[in-house]
Amino acid sequence: MAKNRRDIDSLSAAELSDYIHALDVLRQRSETNPDDPAGYVFQAGLHNDFFIGPCEHGSDLFLPWHRAHLHYFEKLLQEADPPRTANVTIPYWDWIDPEPNSKFPPAFDEQGLFADGRNTNRSTPLPPDTLAIVTGETSWPRFGGFPQGSDDGDFGRLEFGPHNTMHPSFIGGLMANPGTAAEDPIYYSFHCFIDLLWAEWQRRNGTPPATSPDSDLRGFDSQPKHKVKDFQDTEALDYVYEYSDKLKEAFGIHAPPPPPPPEPPELRTTEPLEPVFEQGVARAISDAERLEYRVPAVKEGAEAAVRVRVKVPTKGSYTLHGYLHPADVPFDRDDPAFAERYYVGYASAWQSHEMPEGGGGDEARAAHPYHPPYLTARFDVTKALAAAGGSDQILTLDWVAAPSPSGARTATADLADDVAVEDVAVEVYG
Repeated sequence: MAKNRRDIDSLSAAELSDYIHALDVLRQRSETNPDDPAGYVFQAGLHNDFFIGPCEHGSDLFLPWHRAHLHYFEKLLQEADPPRTANVTIPYWDWIDPEPNSKFPPAFDEQGLFADGRNTNRSTPLPPDTLAIVTGETSWPRFGGFPQGSDDGDFGRLEFGPHNTMHPSFIGGLMANPGTAAEDPIYYSFHCFIDLLWAEWQRRNGTPPATSPDSDLRGFDSQPKHKVKDFQDTEALDYVYEYSDKLKEAFGIHAPPPPPPPEPPELRTTEPLEPVFEQGVARAISDAERLEYRVPAVKEGAEAAVRVRVKVPTKGSYTLHGYLHPADVPFDRDDPAFAERYYVGYASAWQSHEMPEGGGGDEARAAHPYHPPYLTARFDVTKALAAAGGSDQILTLDWVAAPSPSGARTATADLADDVAVEDVAVEVYG
């Protein structure tokens, strides 16, 4: 029978102790031999280290790779010190809603789960659309990522939204850098919830076939299962998710099954957007922390779905907020009324996983892309354009740099030299 992965807030003291004990056994192995594949350092390196992993991002390999990482890590925990650890599973951290009395679940203050440097600023907002992405996005590529090299895009919404926001902005510390993220034990519970969200999306959408089924998952070649197609079914991997009452309510578990997803609309037209600024992208971001583009009225009909496509770099960590407003309405990010009326969504970039010095130069980097250098985000402006009544609008892209480890906001101007926005266009579907 498959084992249950459960909410970390629901674990008893004994269950939490067994989980920490299993982690400690893996840590002790690494203290004896840092290269021990069954030790914590090596397992974290599968995510962090260029030469034994690392993680996959910005494609349809993102979710299967992390499911594989959790699967094999969990097996090591269960084998760490049986019978005590035989039934240990990775607990998930449900971060859809804020914790009632703390920023992080109290378990992460326990010795063995705590890590220095996390962003403890409780005013840092959680991603606002996690639930909506899981319950409302029916396209697999738009949800989970496009095949590598696809002309249609790269990152899926779950990654460029909640995932990329949580790592550098909400959690911070070791989690803010892809080269250190898995050193913080919160990584495993955080990604366990990402995996739960994928499993719930699969349940709701009939588990569509993988788009890159025969792709190898880097770092797991020696394991019996190491291809994308091996990581589509959690029960076949010996685990299922036990939902808390809160999650059951959020996902409508007791409601009738959702209807089959509709056929995705086809792309009709694509039209580049005209920038309003004149001084160049880097200067505009440095001076005003935003970019503005003119969006013409869409003439294809009220039934059309309209998205604005923006391609932005991933060298730094930041959030890009989109607003669609009339040209005669001045942009004001600090005005709640402005945001409520004109906000059209966000996309977050998590800094790319950079090749270390001495790693082989450009040729080696090209052979190991890890994180794509650009992120393709789409803002759904269908309703906003309909409300505009056919007049031209301004799309304002507001850049907000990820906070420092302490939670303080950093200067967006620091990103300006690394920014080159490409491919800003309006897409009409129908």
